[in-house]
Amino acid sequence: MNIKLSARSLTAALFATVLIGGLCGRASAATAISACGTLSSAGNYYLTSNLTATGNCLVIAAANVAIDMKGKTITGNGTGAAITDNGIEYDFAIIANGKIRNFDDGIYLADSGEAIISNVDSSNNTGEGIFIERCCDTLNSVKANNNGGAGIEIESDDSSLTKIQANGNSDGGIYINSDDNTLVGSTVSNNTGIGVEMDGCCNFVISSKIQKNSSVGIELTDDNGVIKSTTSNNGGDGMEFTNTVNMVTESKSTGNGGTGVDIGGRYGIISGVQANKNVTGVSMDCRGSTASLTAQNNSSGNLTQTVVDGPCANVDLKAP
Repeated sequence: MNIKLSARSLTAALFATVLIGGLCGRASAATAISACGTLSSAGNYYLTSNLTATGNCLVIAAANVAIDMKGKTITGNGTGAAITDNGIEYDFAIIANGKIRNFDDGIYLADSGEAIISNVDSSNNTGEGIFIERCCDTLNSVKANNNGGAGIEIESDDSSLTKIQANGNSDGGIYINSDDNTLVGSTVSNNTGIGVEMDGCCNFVISSKIQKNSSVGIELTDDNGVIKSTTSNNGGDGMEFTNTVNMVTESKSTGNGGTGVDIGGRYGIISGVQANKNVTGVSMDCRGSTASLTAQNNSSGNLTQTVVDGPCANVDLKAP
């Protein structure tokens, strides 16, 4: 298992701290926004009222732009984006404290990254709630519900998502297309498609609930982990790992329409897991290790281990 702290993530977080402290700490430096338009200079901006747009509303046209929505709502007509970089790279944006409704995509950073999105509700858009192209993003206390596309899509690596709600979206809850990402303390439910999908290595789902999605609850590839999380009542597998060296610890996977925990590659580690009332409890390619597993009342078998290049080591199993 390759667990690492990305230097790029740390750099982005430190820079954002400096930006928030330096800009938000100077009230005189803040610029009021009372209408949609282009933000062409670095600095701190804040909304003075709700905004309504046809097409795009706020266009970020400089790096290091911080937007405090001050509890206001930006509403569209089903096209454009509430906040966008217009397809040009302007990194280190901060977007905080407001609601976005009825755009094509709520937040659309088509060529930017190193963004912070905090206390934002981007829901009921015709496309995606939030789309970010580049790496090293921080999302905290974000809602992305009932969007016509995915709730949240990030097309790069090194991002941290904490206290996320991604529910009722029409093309999956959360999709991240690269390595070294974490999802912590979040709820992803009732989405059409996969609840949480992360392609690549070294991604982690921690202390989260992934439930009632129409397809797989959590889908990861190789060198990934699920820790202290629950997948339940998803239409497909609860947790599905498609490559080698994956870990599930202190987690539950119950009532799913496929396998509770499906580790399709070798060298999987399962410890302190409950997988009950699924079609299959646990399916695992060996060599690997399984300890303190409870897998019961699964309709097509509780534990299936397939020898690929050696046996699995097992201890303390309740998987009749």
